[in-house]
Amino acid sequence: MFVGPVIADDPSLELSVSPSSVRVGDRVQVLASARGGDGWLWGELTVELDPGGDWELVDGPIAVPETRPPAWKLELAPMALGEQELPSITVSARSPDGEAVKIENPDPTTVSVVSILSNEEEDPAPAPLRDPIGVRGFPWEWVVPIAGVLLPLLAGVGWWWRGRHKPEIAGRMVLPPLAELEALAHDLEGRVDREPADGVCDRLAAGLRHYLGRRTGEPAEEMTSLEMRLLARRRGWPDAAQRRVRRVMELADGIRFGRRGSTGDELHGAIAHTLDAARSVEAFLDEAKEDRKTVEAGS
Repeated sequence: MFVGPVIADDPSLELSVSPSSVRVGDRVQVLASARGGDGWLWGELTVELDPGGDWELVDGPIAVPETRPPAWKLELAPMALGEQELPSITVSARSPDGEAVKIENPDPTTVSVVSILSNEEEDPAPAPLRDPIGVRGFPWEWVVPIAGVLLPLLAGVGWWWRGRHKPEIAGRMVLPPLAELEALAHDLEGRVDREPADGVCDRLAAGLRHYLGRRTGEPAEEMTSLEMRLLARRRGWPDAAQRRVRRVMELADGIRFGRRGSTGDELHGAIAHTLDAARSVEAFLDEAKEDRKTVEAGS
């Protein structure tokens, strides 16, 4: 849509996507290219996203070097199934007479988002397992001799390992997941404005990942920020918890990768968001556990 006076060489914005069929969470490459508008001044490309909506911005927009009119690259990730229309992508521009307008692609661009589950009817039958050439069954005749050598050796190693580590484990108190996160948050509160912001954010993000990993059993410590948001959505956590997890990870990523600055108030707010998100998840998981108990008792 072009808002402004119609002239002979109207500017426009064209979008191309690759691939056109993806799964939830896959990356979609988008190329936005300005067209026409001789004598116009082009501004920034903007992607309008709704919190918790059908799309997430993964990267960009990044201007493509040496393109006239300009072009931008960005990466989006779909968060829902079906034919998903791209979010609103606009570019600001100024006409030769000084009028500022916003331009967007007039034709809706859609991406087909398919299920992460395969169609069982189309799956080929698995190939039968075959023994390696020259092997005929399991060599059971070797089990007793090997066990006679390995079992005493393994027992000795296990005794040595327990004796070496028992005092350390016995003297260390392991806190529950939420209590551990609260202790970390209290420590980080005292480091704000005294230590570099990137270090505080790194420890906060790592602490949140560690808490979620312990509480859910998922490998959250190895997940990207996008994968953590997918985890929260897949588990059906409360919207408030999802938004707070997103805010904390966006701040941490912005400081670490975007080299953006931060204020003490932002860091204190991120710490508070982390604890609020964890407590909301805690209440959600406890309620789900009680519901399961009630169902089991009724059956």
